[in-house]
Amino acid sequence: SDFSEGYSMVKTSMSIAGSDKRVLCSIMSITYGMINIWKEPIQAILPQLKDVYNMSLKYGLIDNALATGMFHAYRALFTGSLLKPFSKEVALFMRNNSERHKRRLMHLCVAPISNGISCLRGNSSGPQNVDEFITEEHLAEALRNKETTFCECMLAIKLMCSFIFRRLDEIKATVRQYLEPFERQGSASAQFVNIYRLFYGGLLSLHYYRESRDQFWLDRAEHAIQKMEVWTAESVWNFENKLFLLQAERHYASGEMDCAAEKYKLAQESSKKHRFVHEEALACELAAAFHVKAGNENSIVVAELIDRAVTCYQTWGAEGKVESLLLSP
Repeated sequence: SDFSEGYSMVKTSMSIAGSDKRVLCSIMSITYGMINIWKEPIQAILPQLKDVYNMSLKYGLIDNALATGMFHAYRALFTGSLLKPFSKEVALFMRNNSERHKRRLMHLCVAPISNGISCLRGNSSGPQNVDEFITEEHLAEALRNKETTFCECMLAIKLMCSFIFRRLDEIKATVRQYLEPFERQGSASAQFVNIYRLFYGGLLSLHYYRESRDQFWLDRAEHAIQKMEVWTAESVWNFENKLFLLQAERHYASGEMDCAAEKYKLAQESSKKHRFVHEEALACELAAAFHVKAGNENSIVVAELIDRAVTCYQTWGAEGKVESLLLSP
């Protein structure tokens, strides 16, 4: 995909739309939800999506408003919006849809986000793990109904929550079943959710490769790294930290320990610089596990990394993850 050309074209389209608010709402939804994410800092785009949502409601463009609201919800979850205020926004969005708009598919698409937030926050009244709200049957049914994007959205949330909570054995069969078909299918290769299906799928694949030396897993990881290299060339802000973390895990899997240590450090620094607090937490946690495996279990470095990971997860609002991390050996 030619990201620069698409980025230029939507800017031209917005200027042509002029004062026609109805047309402008549709163009802005596509611009901020699907195009600018590849070129501009994602955190700056989230408020713009909120504005388009409210503008669309004002002009009676209900379907456009709901689509924009869904764009915002998925982007806010995956890019590390603070979970406590975000959970209130999602609850309000779902309530408005249920009471006023009654779009069943929209509710189905956003429900996994709400449950994912509840899981991460450790809410006792909500699901305790991702397998309770995204099952194998949910994924299979979406594919049977030819709802490929919805299936990939659920898959990405399932991969993210499973990896963050280290439910690696539980998710392995799902990863093997779904990663390669989505990769082979190659459809919608520039959709937002592809980023996180590949990011968490790549991290999971590298874990499995370290355990098994199965070439299948290395192929999945190499594909994820290749994609992230392309996207980083378009936006260092949005993708560099993810690329560094995948590279760190790749070096670790290959026994290149000095290179791995350097990439873990770069991943932490890039995540902090570009304001991805949840991914900084993940980079610190994985770096700590790496140093323990490398024989540094008594090093102050490990303790500092775990402390920083806990602080970042707490800042994000992922108290459920903090609890599990503090209880882990």
